[in-house]
Amino acid sequence: MSNNAVVSTALGYVEANPSELDTVRDLVILSLLGPPITLRGTLPAHLACRAVVLTSDQHVLTIRDGERPGWQFPGGHVEDEDCSLLGSTLRQLRELTGIDPNVLRPESALPCDLEAVPVDTVPGLDEPEHVHYDFRYLLHLPSQELGFDVAVDVRWVPVDELPGRLGAKLRRSSRTPAALR
Repeated sequence: MSNNAVVSTALGYVEANPSELDTVRDLVILSLLGPPITLRGTLPAHLACRAVVLTSDQHVLTIRDGERPGWQFPGGHVEDEDCSLLGSTLRQLRELTGIDPNVLRPESALPCDLEAVPVDTVPGLDEPEHVHYDFRYLLHLPSQELGFDVAVDVRWVPVDELPGRLGAKLRRSSRTPAALR
């Protein structure tokens, strides 16, 4: 996946979320001037793709995978074989939770949220301090049923308890009738 594809996605995101230009500006500059931003070894920053799996009863899937502390959205680094950021998200979600991508309905080909996340040094992974630009894709799942090969601890969080900008976006969209979205 090329840096130009990343820039195109990031600019599409800013067009839909103009108040978040500051979050995306550095990513675009790094993508235009630097090495492949999708590669895990690209520093001082690279991409990660995460799935925001939302059920019809307004719960969001979070995981704890052992590599990073705390609960987070399923996902991780882009791999060479990934053809798109959404495709990377779907692959990782299947690997971590066993959810078949065919039962999901993506909200959009653009991420619902994009955040610059500082990552501390991880000695066990030989990674220095860096930044992940998390591309978060909203995926609708009919129920809280996961696949058979769940490789991580999972928990379902009510949308009303989700903090931050993403929580506010999801609460706002869950109160908007589908016909108006």
